[in-house]
Amino acid sequence: MKRTLQGPRIITLATDFGWADAYVGSMKGVILSVAPSAVLVDITHDIPPHHVLYGAFVLREACPRYPLHTIHVAVVDPGVGGTRRPILLRLDTHLYVGPDNGLFSLLLRDFRMMGAWELNNPEYFLTALSSTFHGRDLFAPVAGHLATGVPPDAMGSAITDPVILPFPDPGVGPDQLSGEVLLIDRFGNCISNITHSAFHDWARGRPFEIRMRDISLERLVPSYDSVDAGEFLALFNGLGYLEIARNQARTDQGLKVQVGEKIVVYARKSYS
Repeated sequence: MKRTLQGPRIITLATDFGWADAYVGSMKGVILSVAPSAVLVDITHDIPPHHVLYGAFVLREACPRYPLHTIHVAVVDPGVGGTRRPILLRLDTHLYVGPDNGLFSLLLRDFRMMGAWELNNPEYFLTALSSTFHGRDLFAPVAGHLATGVPPDAMGSAITDPVILPFPDPGVGPDQLSGEVLLIDRFGNCISNITHSAFHDWARGRPFEIRMRDISLERLVPSYDSVDAGEFLALFNGLGYLEIARNQARTDQGLKVQVGEKIVVYARKSYS
């Protein structure tokens, strides 16, 4: 097999495996057995278990910041061993290896897909392929072989239809913008599906009120410390999504906010 790229390659790992068990260590051992000079970087292993959309946000934020030709292995895989496909994607100059369950949705939305393959060539898997640990037996060795220069099209059959999760758009009306909480991060911040551009296209400089449960906010702030400790706030986070948070406290506790909670922005009358 002709190998296309030589020398050390960066391989990132992002999973919901946590650190208490042997899962992450096993994946690293497999990768380094195939590609001893690979540079392994942990993005995170604390994605909430089975939370594919959360993983999609993590990947969209972190992966594009790595150097050209980085290989990204991502495993949040509640359907492991089932009908979902294992895939390899080339998005712009980066390679992504993982389950075809929507985990790469936000990356697919924002970056050019230069190629996609179903991983179905067992030559690049471990000999004993477990039905419950594709991270170790399939994704890790594939990443290792990619790092040694094996071309992506050797790994399996070309596909054109990787899974993209339905991403709910905010509801837009003349006097209100309706969104929902997509995820709650480890600080308790409630991240919505209302983007910076959608908000400002709708608001057009009008005064507004943001409501979630009993929270009512009439301004956006640039940072968490723009309000006193414990106070609620609204801002656009680093990915450009409207976030309801509390300075140095959790938003979700006490209010019992959950994923899917409604966030509505109302237009207020201006009195001048």
